[in-house]
Amino acid sequence: MKKLWIGIAFALVLAACGGGDDGATTQPPAEDEAMADEAMTDEEMSDEAMSDEEMSDEAMSDEEMSDESMTDEEMSDESMTDEEMSDESMTDEGHSPTSFTVTITNVSDTAELETPLAPGAFAVHSAMDTLFVAGELDRGQGLEALAEDGDPSVLVAALEAESTVSSAGAFAIPDGAEEAGPALPGSGYSFTFEATPGEYLSFATMFVQSNDWFFAPSSSGIALFDGADPISGEITDLVSLWDAGTEVDETPGEGANQAPRQAGPDTGDAQDAPIAAVDGFAGTITVSIAVSG
Repeated sequence: MKKLWIGIAFALVLAACGGGDDGATTQPPAEDEAMADEAMTDEEMSDEAMSDEEMSDEAMSDEEMSDESMTDEEMSDESMTDEEMSDESMTDEGHSPTSFTVTITNVSDTAELETPLAPGAFAVHSAMDTLFVAGELDRGQGLEALAEDGDPSVLVAALEAESTVSSAGAFAIPDGAEEAGPALPGSGYSFTFEATPGEYLSFATMFVQSNDWFFAPSSSGIALFDGADPISGEITDLVSLWDAGTEVDETPGEGANQAPRQAGPDTGDAQDAPIAAVDGFAGTITVSIAVSG
């Protein structure tokens, strides 16, 4: 009986030990599974990290797309610049200046009184009354020196300072000559300039056998274009003889204070009269204009 209990106890111990072995073999798989699950979680985390990287890459791609978009915009700006340049080119082409040459010829050998012409001044302008206003006093900007002594330098300087004058200058060398001087009968002056539609020409040259007379167009000047077409041909009818009103008149061709006979510049009795047209002395000059270049 005692041996039986010992046998039963021994069997129970063995059973208990065997159950412990089974538990030992069962536990590790549970831990391994947990570890595997944890490892998978790490992988998932790694995958998530990769997703973040991919998102970062995607963000970079968006930035690159933005840069590309900026490049396109810059290209668009460049295109606009080209278009603006094209517009500017079209503007320049639309208002390309025309070159003109004016010739003033002294034909006084067949006129009422033979007279030299003196060096003069010209201006291309967009406003009226650039040289003078008929019926008003001389402005004191150099017309007096031109009309009395044949000196255009002061007037040219004043014209060049005017904002509405695009071109101004003097004509002083007679055609065919090499030096400045008077244009005697049979010779004359020529000058060249550029202008655009809407501009006018004014000029003045002294009637030398007088105290203060000068040839010039009307105070408004000569319109250089008929619409968009430049004018050309004879324009003598658009030029008149004017009295500057700055010196008392003497008989033309006889006065002691007229340029061919005066002792020096700016002699003679001063006068303060309005600028006025002079009758007579037709056929003293011819004036023509031609498109050149």
